Amino acid sequence: MNFPCRCKIVDVEGFELLPGIMAKTPDTSRPHVGKEGVAILDDDGMSVTITLDDGTILYGHECWWEELPG
Repeated sequence: MNFPCRCKIVDVEGFELLPGIMAKTPDTSRPHVGKEGVAILDDDGMSVTITLDDGTILYGHECWWEELPG
């Protein structure tokens, strides 16, 4: 994945992360499911900060997100 990149916050309810382990959409990100923004890799090289188009800032560990094509 190349950063910065366009991304979208996604809902993962009902997604099996590992056999017998279901993923859960964090409450923090639930109101933002479907919104788009820009993901950047933080200076530590491991964390991601997402700035949504509406100005909301989420961190990669607070939500599930996917890279958008383009």
